[in-house]
Amino acid sequence: MAIPVIDFSKVNGTGEERAKTMAQIADGCEEWGFFQLMNHGIPEELLERVKKVSSEYFKLEREETFKNSTVAKILNDLAGKKSGEKLESVDWEDVITLLDNNEWPSKTPGFK
Repeated sequence: MAIPVIDFSKVNGTGEERAKTMAQIADGCEEWGFFQLMNHGIPEELLERVKKVSSEYFKLEREETFKNSTVAKILNDLAGKKSGEKLESVDWEDVITLLDNNEWPSKTPGFK
């Protein structure tokens, strides 16, 4: 079996072509959970930029990302330390992040 490849230009075709394309999309979602679109009209340079910026974002070091998080700031405040200093008595692997900062990353502004 191959990943479904769907010609998205057919969405603007005849009623029959549109119905067939929509059925292919539904099938790709239901049977595979994803599919590949061709002829979608999104410029290649935009797709490459999205991949590059996403890659930069996810390369941020885990510890650096965590030390700037709300959870780390709260833990540092509770321990009476300055933000950014390590708390030696905390096992960082056991800290569960329950808060969502919902902030755009400052080091990868293109990720917005």
